[in-house]
Amino acid sequence: KFGDELFNVAKLTSQSFKTASQAALEFSRQGLSTEETLKRTSDALTLTRFTSLSAAEAVDVLTASANSFAETGITTAQIINKLVAVDAKFAVSAEDLANGLSRAGSIAQEVGVNFDELNAAITVVQEKTARGGAVIGNALKTIFTRIRSEETIKALQEIGIFSRDAEGGLKPVVSILQEVAAKVA
Repeated sequence: KFGDELFNVAKLTSQSFKTASQAALEFSRQGLSTEETLKRTSDALTLTRFTSLSAAEAVDVLTASANSFAETGITTAQIINKLVAVDAKFAVSAEDLANGLSRAGSIAQEVGVNFDELNAAITVVQEKTARGGAVIGNALKTIFTRIRSEETIKALQEIGIFSRDAEGGLKPVVSILQEVAAKVA
């Protein structure tokens, strides 16, 4: 039955059975149920149609994104829909978004940047700099990591940007970056 369903996924996504089975193998190694493996395989193969990502790369991107933002309950289908929607409206490709998300997603979640905010940040940087998603993702990962360090907090405070709230907790990274942007503008 699994083979029949996998064959249907391959057919519906215009991929070979071999490609579909390789993607399914990767998802099944993650301990997913048969149903979830088939769904994510279909989503990964759909992503390959919108981008020049290989099936293996699409599996990696969806896995990294879904795992990074698992607490929000986002599905791989929702991830694809958001990537394609942004691709259609802005000067950024779904592939660049996917590459950026896969590199910066886990640290973004850790510092309180949600999926949509990260997607927006990658889009804005791509439109302004024309850099690729991988470069942008790595840069955002570095920014998110360093912006919460004591050295950076002190440097920002010296220019009038306070990273801590009234209770002494760190403000959300997005609000800190917005303050930096306002100061620079």
